[in-house]
Amino acid sequence: MRTLKAILIFYQKLIIPTLIVSVVMGMIGYGMSKEFSLKAIGISYLFLGLLFHYFIYEVRNSNEYYFYYNLGLSRLSLWVISFVLSLAIGLIFILL
Repeated sequence: MRTLKAILIFYQKLIIPTLIVSVVMGMIGYGMSKEFSLKAIGISYLFLGLLFHYFIYEVRNSNEYYFYYNLGLSRLSLWVISFVLSLAIGLIFILL
């Protein structure tokens, strides 16, 4: 249960900025093609999720990895979790 809470805290910093930028990119695509596409939001969410993970946790807050390591989550497992959650949320948007 403690590990699940740590994962939720970890991904909480990623979901909001990634979703906002993905929707903005979808709106830009809407302005260019006059067609709103959830597929574009889903694809951009997948790539932006990993990009925001890099900037937030590798560049800006690299010392936070110690907190998650003490809870039993390595850097590799956090990257895999981030990829899987971004993929799941991106696929939800793509399949809608």
